[in-house]
Amino acid sequence: MPVTLTLTLTPTLTPTPTPAPALTVTRRCLASNKSCAKAWEFLGVVKEKEMSYKDAASHYENAWKYENESSAAVGYKLSFNYLKAKKYVDAIDVCHKVLQQFPDYPKIRKDVLEKARQALKP
Repeated sequence: MPVTLTLTLTPTLTPTPTPAPALTVTRRCLASNKSCAKAWEFLGVVKEKEMSYKDAASHYENAWKYENESSAAVGYKLSFNYLKAKKYVDAIDVCHKVLQQFPDYPKIRKDVLEKARQALKP
């Protein structure tokens, strides 16, 4: 099965508490294509479910980079995990980039931007 086809099936492999089969497929994909944004995003989802927000943010950073900072959903996930990892300035920066491209993106302003700004206030 080609890696790209397998990667599209990866989310269906994750209902179990340990997503080992899906992680194996994702790592195999990244071994052949380090710039696969979907694979990086999936690793971010796994780390986010494990509540490892710094690791999740790291994976979402790669997804964001390989999406050329043009995916509102990845930008939201990245900024949200920055917020959870207490990287408030980084969260705000990503929010601004997302809102610049998608001014009507519904959740990022309320869920992330306002909370990150509040967290920076003394």
